[in-house]
Amino acid sequence: MADRYELSSVREVNGKRYWTRLGTMFPHRNGDGFNIILDAVPASQDGQFKIVAMVPKERDQQRGNGGGRDPQYDRDLQDGVPF
Repeated sequence: MADRYELSSVREVNGKRYWTRLGTMFPHRNGDGFNIILDAVPASQDGQFKIVAMVPKERDQQRGNGGGRDPQYDRDLQDGVPF
């Protein structure tokens, strides 16, 4: 069993799937059941609220291109602006 699961909602529009991160689920401390923390609530699809629980992927796999940020993004953060 995984240490935690990512909770998401998926909807399909014009043949494309769109995933929305909803929260996290992890085993309850005593091992009976799960704790579910929602940061968002899925939209109803035909009167049902569908939530998908998946084992989190490694950060490199989530980006699909080897992971990490664009180096230009990090350079832009070095501009000295205090906000």
